Amino acid sequence: MGSLAGNSDAAKYEDSRCQRVEISVVELCGPPLSGKTQLSLKLIATALQENESCRIFFMDTCGQFNPQRLFDILSAANCTPDEVQRHLGRVDIARVSTCERLLQLLDSCSDWAATHAVAPGSAIVIIDILHSLLAPFVGGKSFSDYRFLNAVGQALGYVSGSLGMTVLYTNSAFSSDGRSYSPALGTYWSSIPHHRLLLTRNKDDESFPLRFGVEVLRSISMPSHKHTAAEFQLDTEGHFFPNA
Repeated sequence: MGSLAGNSDAAKYEDSRCQRVEISVVELCGPPLSGKTQLSLKLIATALQENESCRIFFMDTCGQFNPQRLFDILSAANCTPDEVQRHLGRVDIARVSTCERLLQLLDSCSDWAATHAVAPGSAIVIIDILHSLLAPFVGGKSFSDYRFLNAVGQALGYVSGSLGMTVLYTNSAFSSDGRSYSPALGTYWSSIPHHRLLLTRNKDDESFPLRFGVEVLRSISMPSHKHTAAEFQLDTEGHFFPNA
């Protein structure tokens, strides 16, 4: 596993007018311990198992990525040791601590895909946790604050719409009453085309299997008034499955 970097600057995407035929940018938002990272790892494992051409570019903003967690998920899915190592070899990790670094990495995605001969539609870019980088700029009133938010949004659209990669990022969510949640990026991110899923956890029962809920808060392919939600469980081996 390794990390890749490219050359870019924060202003590159500000005036970008790339044509986006289809956007595959998905946000997983939720409060702490709601299953965001675990679900992301499960999605990675499933993609690697189902598509031998798939390759993952995981951008870690908090230094929390643990390869052992992905190893355990793949092993629990009945992969042989050789299969686990082959799958893990298609996951590239990069530590990201600034917006400038994030923009460099997003700018390098085309070269990354070419270097590894990734088939069209088989690349997945994951950013965990995006809000930790953008928090200093959210709600800011200066031009530079807006510039960074807009540049990152344009870059995500470019990677998804122009390069044909699936983009998944996690985002924090906060609640004042424990019932309704507000995504950290919230209205400041409303102009960026994406699908937003809210993950919540039932903390009334801490025994396994743990119970979670997922709700579609926003989708560019679904009417805004349509409510879609589901419940699922997480077992001790890291497997998600629908509630009975």
